[in-house]
Amino acid sequence: MDEFFQQLGILFSWGNLATFLNSNFTSALTGALAGAFAGAFAAQRIADRSQRKRQLIEEIRGVNAATVVAFSLCSTTINFKKQQVVDVAAEYQRSRRAFLAHQDQIARGTPPASAVFQLRADFRDLQMPLLPIETLRTQVYEKVTAPSRALALVAALAGSIDALIGVMNKRNMLIERFRELGERNPQLLPLYFGIPYGGGHLSTEFPDCLEGMQRLTDDIIFFSELLANDVHEHGQKTLDTYRKLEKKTKLRITTADFSDVRALGLMPDPANYDDWLKGFKPAAQQAAAPDAQTRAGERER
Repeated sequence: MDEFFQQLGILFSWGNLATFLNSNFTSALTGALAGAFAGAFAAQRIADRSQRKRQLIEEIRGVNAATVVAFSLCSTTINFKKQQVVDVAAEYQRSRRAFLAHQDQIARGTPPASAVFQLRADFRDLQMPLLPIETLRTQVYEKVTAPSRALALVAALAGSIDALIGVMNKRNMLIERFRELGERNPQLLPLYFGIPYGGGHLSTEFPDCLEGMQRLTDDIIFFSELLANDVHEHGQKTLDTYRKLEKKTKLRITTADFSDVRALGLMPDPANYDDWLKGFKPAAQQAAAPDAQTRAGERER
């Protein structure tokens, strides 16, 4: 047994190991292993690059789909505002001003041409447009790695649409009640115009519905346009990243253009949404805020 270990020690002696390591076989084996490792590493990089490109392409497709749906939702609501809301609200305000002027003449003792006010009520049943909010929710929440404000905009849109549906249903219900009352019912005009009647009673349900219909329609237009812009901006950044991997590409980001509508004065004033927008600071400002707090703490110390 001692002889066996002696032979084993001679076999793995430093001299024999050095000879083995310097042999052609060892050099070839080392080169082969290094080549195999380099090849595997290069193949993995190519696979990772291809996978990354596929992910970016899917993201770009999702962005374009979300932009189209947001544009469609916004455009439909703009048409609803143009064809129904603006006209109904303007006609109502004209009738209300005429009625109040008529009442003021009677109160001042200067009777108008007719002692009875001729109501030109707009009792049309308005139909809520079909807005693809569920499709938009799926696109933004599931198909796109959207920024936080875009996610909040979808939620705000869904809430505004639900609220508008409620207001529209309430208005139609009140109109049905007005029809049942009839034009000669003394309660009709006070209920329609939201003025006191019958010893101090007051109901502003109908004018509140009209005001809510206008406000919520503007909310949907503003939020959907802003969402289309935010998703487009995210898509442009994604495309820029893709171009670093694939310089020659025909991929493009869909743009939602509302310049013509804005020229018609149908877009809501962004200043009305300052409070909502303040909740979402640009990324640069968010990053700077902790640094400012840190510097303030250092000054206190």
